[in-house]
Amino acid sequence: MLRLAVTPRWLALAVLVVAVMVATSLLGSWQWTRTQNILAAERAAASLPIPVEEALGSGDRLPPDSVGRPVTAVGEYDSERQVIVANRSLDDVPGSWVVTGLRLTDGTLVPILRGWIAPSDSASLEIPRGIVSVEGVLQPDEIFYADAPVTDETIAAISRESLEQAWNESVPTGYVVLTSQTPVIEPAPAPVPASLNTGDVPFPLQNFFYAFQWWIFAAFGLFLYVRWLRIEARRSMEGSVD
Repeated sequence: MLRLAVTPRWLALAVLVVAVMVATSLLGSWQWTRTQNILAAERAAASLPIPVEEALGSGDRLPPDSVGRPVTAVGEYDSERQVIVANRSLDDVPGSWVVTGLRLTDGTLVPILRGWIAPSDSASLEIPRGIVSVEGVLQPDEIFYADAPVTDETIAAISRESLEQAWNESVPTGYVVLTSQTPVIEPAPAPVPASLNTGDVPFPLQNFFYAFQWWIFAAFGLFLYVRWLRIEARRSMEGSVD
């Protein structure tokens, strides 16, 4: 096989095979890089905040891709729509959460978890006035303490049912954990850590398979070359024996 491989004919064929392998390997690498670039672009797009109206959905549950989604909201806090979520700690310090309804321009009342307060902190309960721009993370309703008592001022868990009972008004499912607000109001509740969406974006299978397709072509070219060389070498040996 070695003597046959160094003949002019097979050397020329080897050069051709190597050229094809290099070309297909580069095409495979290009498709793999494109796959990663598509993933990076889609992840970046998924991390950008969108208007809360687009993420809420219309059913009893948040759409799966809206859970943990960064959102924005513009409106006015309703001074008569605020409740305390009791028994919530921050850094192992007991306290409460403050949830206030933000009235959007279309009239929708969106629950905003403005943050955490200590038992002695009453100043942070003051509701900001005027138009505010809120950025936050959309979270699904809490499903525990479903049968806990609800009053106009306190609830045990943030859910559509408990808020509608406390506020006597329809609200969408889910709530926004505030991360920033313009204008900044002081004093204000301490920020509550939000659970961001860690689900990945759909994998671009087409580009992924294209990459492996080119690499398979490269390997197949090498396989054919070696096989043809082996067959030709065997024929040469059989001819010399005859």
